Amino acid sequence: MPHLILHYTANLEGFDPDRALARINQALADSGHFNEADIKSRALRLDRYRIGTAESGRGFVHAQLKVLPGRDAALRKALSDTVLSVLRELLPAHHPESQLCVEVDELDAGAYTKHAFAANLP
Repeated sequence: MPHLILHYTANLEGFDPDRALARINQALADSGHFNEADIKSRALRLDRYRIGTAESGRGFVHAQLKVLPGRDAALRKALSDTVLSVLRELLPAHHPESQLCVEVDELDAGAYTKHAFAANLP
């Protein structure tokens, strides 16, 4: 835990989703609230999307951070601000019609299950 899902529009030239994932994972690890090996992230490019009524020119990156319950609203807001800060650094300024959005959701702890395979060590 946590899980990070980035959705980004295909028209964001210069946005590097791999770099974004690496930087966000590091920021989440640096927060001290997660074991770095438990941070799972992925990015999904959106080729079909619509923003308002405009035919083109607009774009967005939407980050969804899913965490287990028990973190208060202030911490969830701080995590949201951390992810947004990284995204602001990485999205080139020449995208004036773009939006960055971050949400932090709590997973249902009673329904979440996980199994981690141990590394094969000699």
